[in-house]
Amino acid sequence: MQPLNWKSRASSLAAELQESGDLTAPRLIEAVSSTPRHLFVPRYFVNAGGTPTLWRECTETDGDDWLRPIYSNLTLVTALDQAEQVTGGWHGTPTSSSTQPSLTCRMIEALDIQSDDHVLDGGLGTGYQAALIAAQLRHGNQMVACDLNGTSEAAARLKQLGLNISVVPADATSHNFNRRFDKAIFSFGLPRITDTIRSAMAPGGRLIANVFGPLSAALVLLEADDDGNLSGPFLKDGGAFMPARHEGEAAVTSAELTPASQGYTDIPVSVFDDYHFKFWLAAHLPGVGLQYGTEENQSTRRLVMMDGRWCELLYRDDKPEEPQFCGQGEPEVWETLRWAWQWWTEHNMPPWEHFGLTVTDTEHRLWYQSPDGQSWALR
Repeated sequence: MQPLNWKSRASSLAAELQESGDLTAPRLIEAVSSTPRHLFVPRYFVNAGGTPTLWRECTETDGDDWLRPIYSNLTLVTALDQAEQVTGGWHGTPTSSSTQPSLTCRMIEALDIQSDDHVLDGGLGTGYQAALIAAQLRHGNQMVACDLNGTSEAAARLKQLGLNISVVPADATSHNFNRRFDKAIFSFGLPRITDTIRSAMAPGGRLIANVFGPLSAALVLLEADDDGNLSGPFLKDGGAFMPARHEGEAAVTSAELTPASQGYTDIPVSVFDDYHFKFWLAAHLPGVGLQYGTEENQSTRRLVMMDGRWCELLYRDDKPEEPQFCGQGEPEVWETLRWAWQWWTEHNMPPWEHFGLTVTDTEHRLWYQSPDGQSWALR
């Protein structure tokens, strides 16, 4: 049974997003106002705190406590990995979510979708984002959405609203679509833009994606040229997403580790909480993860690569001016960290919107301020 008051709540959500400046396009305003988000989020999990985190399941039986967050500007966790039911809820790691509506709207508006565009939604998820896009198109056959999991439920919800788009149960980063798209949106984290994605864009097409996770990531808006290259800036308003899920995930390997290097550094502990520096660092250390540690009278920050290479910085409370480092593995993670910190401080700590990305059939190239300016070929 659908709640009787969802339409007024959807209109209120649209008004809230208009007031914040996240929603300005008339056709998208109408889509947010008329789309029942609760249809796409029949259940979600609420963080109830604790260690490990306790997740409380919320469904329609919870009444207004279930409905109110759905029509608020909130990200809703919809799936847990290795979920284990415990007293009062569930333990598990979030692996899927319904994206915060303000972020969804900013991404859709950045694409400037026209009614005759052909659109690819690379991560169908709950289907709510696809519904907002499809509502702006003339025909359902102009849109393709794909996802590894949950496509049958999401497709059924879309059809319930009369939105008969093509839903493909495949990995969007490697699937051969045999067609080109004018617009593409990826609402999950991409380490890199794959050749499959690049070749699926029509000349003049636009693609928006979140790249360089998991350490930190930013939204990039790329435009395709006649030669199949993509290029464009990172946007000021970032957004974090769940990482991409792939069929046949590669196993983590172990690097040939060399004797550890060690010494002192001037890198402050605070920089590991700076999203813009972590974005800059992650671009040069693909797939790197950050581990936080606290022991008696000291804190650690450890960068770990997928192949086992690592470096660790040690900050002692009794000697805050003398942080130490050590690292292992070639090429040295430490050397990249030290270079990244030096460049970033010498250039007045630029935020991610000062950078851009160009993707060709041979490389990803990160550029600073202009495609013709200083740039780096990424590994």
